[in-house]
Amino acid sequence: MFLLVAMSLAYLIPNRDGTVAAPADAAVDEADERLATDDDMVTIRAEFDRMLIGKGLVTDSQIDLIRHGTKSRAVVTGMRTTGHSREDFREVELDVMVHRPGGGQFAAHERALIPESAITKVTPGSIVDTYYRSSDESAVAVCVSPR
Repeated sequence: MFLLVAMSLAYLIPNRDGTVAAPADAAVDEADERLATDDDMVTIRAEFDRMLIGKGLVTDSQIDLIRHGTKSRAVVTGMRTTGHSREDFREVELDVMVHRPGGGQFAAHERALIPESAITKVTPGSIVDTYYRSSDESAVAVCVSPR
């Protein structure tokens, strides 16, 4: 995901100084570089979210949980493939035991699209990142990196 964000930076952040990029073999002067601002990152994140939703890889509610929910870890207790796929993602049904940051745990069920290259990261016994609302533990979002 971080690779896609970095690639998005190149396309979404205009060169505010109006200078032309130096050839790849030329030395880059630090004065020509600029750091992304908080506003730039919010714009990039929003574009990335819209792209993921547009491709059908996540839902609006999953994005909302990831952006505004409580981050936690969960142990995968069960995994079933549904046979559905989209691009290089495979749909799976996961049973997870989510650990509350303040102590305790709760069971959850989630249907998610997982990168094919990361299917082994959601086998029973695996630890995954999850997001949920402390006021409503009925829905979780599971995040798995592609590698």
